This record gives sequence, structure tokens and C-alpha cells, in this order.
Amino acid sequence: MKKLIIAGLSVILLAGCGNKTEQLEKFYTQIDAVNAKEKPVVAVNKELQKLESEKVELFNKISKAKKQDINLINSAATKLVQNASARSTAINKEIKAYDESENEFNKAKDLASEIKDKDQKKEASDLTEALEKKYSQHDGLMTAYQDVLKKENDLFKYLQGKSPETSGVNAKIESLNKSTSAFQKKMTVFNQTMEQVQKESGDIVKLLNNK
Repeated sequence: MKKLIIAGLSVILLAGCGNKTEQLEKFYTQIDAVNAKEKPVVAVNKELQKLESEKVELFNKISKAKKQDINLINSAATKLVQNASARSTAINKEIKAYDESENEFNKAKDLASEIKDKDQKKEASDLTEALEKKYSQHDGLMTAYQDVLKKENDLFKYLQGKSPETSGVNAKIESLNKSTSAFQKKMTVFNQTMEQVQKESGDIVKLLNNK
């Protein structure tokens, strides 16, 4: 999952800000704390990329196998079940990181509400609205990915059987493809929101630097 990392920016960029931006500075410093809680997601993404590549390699072995190569199919399917389990564990780490990040974000919202300068308040409001969308969409994204994992498990466990039928495999692949498509659509929307978050964060940095 794409992740925006802007932690630490304000440490450099807020230097020299006067009292006119004190409230906005406190808000954006808290945004740094928000982003810091999401740092584990970077490692999760790397782990997921590795596991996804492994999944493709294993499934290609099954796709190329002949029906009489049942031992090869069963062995690859068992590894695929283990792979899906590892991805589920990784996703749970990401969910936990986002939950902790959202707790910090709630503190940032309180600080945003205290900003008195009209222009600064608008910039803080724009960022908090974008971040609220991000958290809401991320929840949906994780639910969609977990559904993909469930459909994958149904397929992989079926392939562990003594005589998986082509019709049964195709039916499960069709179901999986629908879940995957739904997930990809949510991912597209989520990435667009992350771009919006980046833009709104940049607007605040510019405002602070111009003061």
C-alpha cells in the first residue's frame, strides 16, 4: 500500500516561525507524530511485495503442471496457504499502525480547532479532511484485501486436495478475480487521497515558510 512519509519535515521547516503561526506549528508538529506511527507500514510494504512475488511464482508452477502432477500441485498449494497466512499477519501489522496513527490524528484535530487565524485554520481543516478520508478509505481497503486473502485460501486449500477439478478451480478463480478487482478499485481511490494529503501538507509547509 502506498504510504506518504512527511515525518520530520516540520522540524526543519518550522524553524524561525514567529508567534503568528504558533498554533499552526503545534498542529503540524502533531502531524509529524501521526506520520511517525505509520513508519512500520514501509516494512510491511516490502514484506508484502516479496510475498506477492512468491505467490505468483508458486501459482505459475501449478498453472503449468499437468493433472497427473498432483504431488507438485499439492506441495505448491501448501506453500501458497502459508504465503497467504504470512500476508495476513503483515496486513494486521499495517492495520495496527494505522489505528495508532489515527489516535495521534485525533489530537491533531483538537489542535486544528484551536487555530484562530482564518487562513491557517482553513489549511489545517483541508489537511484534516483529507486525512479523515485516508483513514476511512484505508479501513475499506484492508477489508477488501482480507476478502482477497479469504478467496485465495479457498482456492489454495482446494488445490491441496487429492483430485481438484478444473471446473472447481475455475469457479474459485472467478470469485477471486471479482474480489481482486474490487480491491484494486479501492486502491486507486486511496492513492488519489494520499496525493491529496501530500498536497495539503505541502500547502501548510509553504504557509509556514512564508511567515
